[in-house]
Amino acid sequence: MPQSSRRHFLKSSAVGAAAVASTQALGNASTPTSKVVAEVQNLEAKKIQATTASWDDGLAHPIPYKNAPGKGRDRAIVLGGGSEYMSSFLVGYFHAMLSNGVNLRLADIVVGTSAGAILGSALLGSRLDLFSAEFNLLADYPKIMAKFIPTEKFTSSQQRVMKMGIDAKDGSPATIQAIGHAAMAAKSIPQDKFETNIKVFLGNMKAIPPKMYITAIDCYTAERLVIAPDSGVPVATAVAASASAPGVTGPTWVKDRVCMDGSIGPTETHCDIVAGSKRALVIALADTLEQEKAGLRLNHLPNTILQEVRDLEAGGTKVKLVVIGMLPGRKTLSVVDPKIMAPAIKYGYERGMQDLPEMKQLWV
Repeated sequence: MPQSSRRHFLKSSAVGAAAVASTQALGNASTPTSKVVAEVQNLEAKKIQATTASWDDGLAHPIPYKNAPGKGRDRAIVLGGGSEYMSSFLVGYFHAMLSNGVNLRLADIVVGTSAGAILGSALLGSRLDLFSAEFNLLADYPKIMAKFIPTEKFTSSQQRVMKMGIDAKDGSPATIQAIGHAAMAAKSIPQDKFETNIKVFLGNMKAIPPKMYITAIDCYTAERLVIAPDSGVPVATAVAASASAPGVTGPTWVKDRVCMDGSIGPTETHCDIVAGSKRALVIALADTLEQEKAGLRLNHLPNTILQEVRDLEAGGTKVKLVVIGMLPGRKTLSVVDPKIMAPAIKYGYERGMQDLPEMKQLWV
């Protein structure tokens, strides 16, 4: 089949990958190459994304963000995901800052993903002290925390989607859609129960705090979603969506979309949302594949944090990047292990104290 004819066939095929997999459809006896299969998968993924082209819900924002909310702002904070480990680290880190003259609440914009979404909301919503007290208590009694988010036994459908995240090699829409579809089919912690757990930490907070932007991923289309303070979405729902780790919790409905963890996409931290800000504190879990293989991420999608920071700096933003990395004295860990909470809180505080001089120059 001539090359031009094959391209036409790929664009017009309604059966996509199934047709390409057929050697008769290709007109030769050879097996289709991985490149051809990827082309078809990407075309099919674009068809799925086109189903929301006319939607006007204000949630979907391509990467990089057009007219980023951070443009022209002074102070920005970007908080990545990382389950119990990231949450605990941030409790300690925030305490070190706030108790030593670095008022992070002065941020003009905060972007939070998964663990970063709940801690950012607690920070801006004047809930951090109570959140910290609750987290410190749960750190002393990890068995109680394990009942909030069970992470020791998983069903077959949960294991399937978690394996897909670990095996993922790219952040293409086709790959993200496959994970999202499997997440919708997994028997995970349901939305209502997960939201109830979130409310334990956020208390009576109803609305997303002003200046807080929460990220999630549309399970069906793989679109990046940014839930803004004026979206009308309750904060517990937005946080639950951002933290709906495929195979563990959720997915979570936000308006007319079913959503999963904001880190399951082409970026884990979404730094592009604060592009154009004057200065930014960015906190991420890992920046190398070696760290990820040691247990610091629940998926192996491409880690773009270093490039994202370079992009911010190229746009004039002064950036303080905090890569948490491995807990001192450990070679491996599980970010969802409640027993990691107490040492992670201590580690976060110690790192915060080390960073104080630099943060005072950046922030104050």
